[in-house]
Amino acid sequence: MDIYRAIQVSKAAEKFWILIVAATIGVTIWYIVQYGWEHQKQTLVLPAIAIAWYAFRRFFRKKLERDLESQNSNT
Repeated sequence: MDIYRAIQVSKAAEKFWILIVAATIGVTIWYIVQYGWEHQKQTLVLPAIAIAWYAFRRFFRKKLERDLESQNSNT
């Protein structure tokens, strides 16, 4: 895969994961309000996992952009 295409795919994946983060935070808050903290505190794991995936995708894209930038400055 071309590096430019990989960056585009990474940006799309970032947008996807930020939507998932927002959705899981919303659902988690709703569950906690609806059913109480004691019964639903474990649902905080879902937004944490989504945030971790978002951070991973963002790191990967930034790394690709740095590699591309260093590759362009060397030629």
